[in-house]
Amino acid sequence: MITAASFVDGMEAQGFDLYASVPCSFFKPVVNYLIDNRPDSYVPLNNEGEAVAYACGAQLAGMQPVVMFQNSGLGNAVNPLTSLAQPFRIPLLVVVTWRGQPGIGDEPQHEIMGKATQSMLAAMELETEVLCQDADELSAQMARARRHLAETQRCFALLMPKGSIEPYDLQSPNRAAPLPQQDADVEPEPGEPTLKRHDCIARIAEVVGQAHPILATTGKAGRELYTLRDSSNQLYMVGSMGCASSLGLGLARHRSANHRAADDSGVDNSAADHRAADHRTVVIDGDGAALMRLEAMASVGHYRPEGLVHVLLDNNAHESTGGQQTLSDTVDFTGVARSVGYRYARSLVTEEALEAELRDALRRQGPSLLHMRIIEGSVDPLGRPAMHPSEVAERLRRYLAGNGA
Repeated sequence: MITAASFVDGMEAQGFDLYASVPCSFFKPVVNYLIDNRPDSYVPLNNEGEAVAYACGAQLAGMQPVVMFQNSGLGNAVNPLTSLAQPFRIPLLVVVTWRGQPGIGDEPQHEIMGKATQSMLAAMELETEVLCQDADELSAQMARARRHLAETQRCFALLMPKGSIEPYDLQSPNRAAPLPQQDADVEPEPGEPTLKRHDCIARIAEVVGQAHPILATTGKAGRELYTLRDSSNQLYMVGSMGCASSLGLGLARHRSANHRAADDSGVDNSAADHRAADHRTVVIDGDGAALMRLEAMASVGHYRPEGLVHVLLDNNAHESTGGQQTLSDTVDFTGVARSVGYRYARSLVTEEALEAELRDALRRQGPSLLHMRIIEGSVDPLGRPAMHPSEVAERLRRYLAGNGA
């Protein structure tokens, strides 16, 4: 058994500096220790897949994140692990608790997953080791994990059995964050939608240019952005449906934090100042994708990254799969955004309003939600990104570092 302090210290020695987590009693001592001693490093999230997507955004921003969750939630993380982290070569250290480990007593709901956990991790091509119980061995194990991440750009999993960490009681009380000062309620733009998705994406690309990163959700949104204009500041999510806003949240928060740390270091960063100054992260989302992980909006509203601009294109359809209706016609996305803490939200229908609101959002304190009601229809012919996802991610890293094309 190891202490929570030795676990965290060992992680820090290998450069890990962020913990995106959904709590589990097996690593409760680590979470409690982080809350008491490293509160800025601990990021609680609403489900396991959201934690993975958030960590991917943070890694693109220059952090070295650890994702921690219970194996019962491994199923929630399969999509972003296999269609975001692994193909885009975004290396994450994943700590998964081993509830229901064969031969170890546990609750009945953990029995099947306990048997399946190792084979699931192997099927996702995650190099996996069982967490060491000795502090010296643990240090060597963390070093192996760090080398694996650096050399392969693939994820590494540590499987944590019951009783791995000595107890540590939480000392810090929970503190509720007040809702932010919000802009006065704005009326939705009247009228019926007439624009198609590619009309909006073309205007977004024109307004944003290469000044800020643009993350486009999976399906036709990413494909249309690529078809209309391929650029080093763009990332096309070819999978991980519903994770665009979580990826953007991680990128926006930690890109900002890294720039502040660099500014405070006394190092001359003038070469990248044009990218760091008043930075924004623009997320192009869809109604079906947003509804798939609606909890992600709650995290955006809670953490309130000032530079996040969330553009939600809503045609009330899963158009990429044949036009089946989504449930967005009964969802007030702007009301949801305001209720969870976005600083600004408005529903739009015209291209002129989209351009004006987007230009304002790129200047104002966010997060902002621009909900754009559109009609079905796609650009023809519709291309697919010719570059491998890992090349797209690496190109974006270079852009964020100030060396983009």
